Amino acid sequence: GLTPDGKTFYLSWFPEGSVPGNPPPIIATISGHDGWAVDDFHVWHRFLQKHGYGFLTIQWWLGSGESPQDYLTPSEMYRVMDIVFQKENVKPGTVLLHGFSRGSANIYAVAALDQSANKNYFALIVANAGKASSDYPPTYEIENGRYGATPLQGTHWVTFAGGQDPNPERSGVEGMRKTGRWITKYGGAVDLAIEDPKAGHGGFHQNPQNAEAALDVFEKILSKTAA
Repeated sequence: GLTPDGKTFYLSWFPEGSVPGNPPPIIATISGHDGWAVDDFHVWHRFLQKHGYGFLTIQWWLGSGESPQDYLTPSEMYRVMDIVFQKENVKPGTVLLHGFSRGSANIYAVAALDQSANKNYFALIVANAGKASSDYPPTYEIENGRYGATPLQGTHWVTFAGGQDPNPERSGVEGMRKTGRWITKYGGAVDLAIEDPKAGHGGFHQNPQNAEAALDVFEKILSKTAA
């Protein structure tokens, strides 16, 4: 579908047999730099099929350029998610929000927006190889108190880092360990920190065990809320 401003598009998918108005749990994902929505869908498809989840991804890169203006902002992305979730009658606490690399760098602000809007869609947030950088405007706003003192209160997280990531400080083990401490500082809980010593930057999906470990955490949270 087209985003409301007509700037770009999103791709949503539900498994066969899904009942309109009563969707299964959903994976919503923000790709890395220069990422394409269709590629995202291919990367996740086997996991969606296996677990029976729905899927949403937004084409947040506008197709050329590398400046922040060439991407949607976290608030623009969250607005699209909110519209789609309302349209599909998605219940609070049934979405796994995943961000990879540059997408992960933006996920912290998307999570804070969800909390401050009191919508609480996200049962689990997966920060995949992209740290929370203080010098990055959306993260800076969180640190600046725009969303209150503990803007991530009540949120659950999985972090992923590959031991062979070429930028250990930004997206590898060191950067994601720092991010784990940062999440905790702002009220979030890191349920699992995955560090794969053999993996590179894209190791979360390349080694399916990593993605499955995150999905196990999601399943546990879902079963608690269902109980």
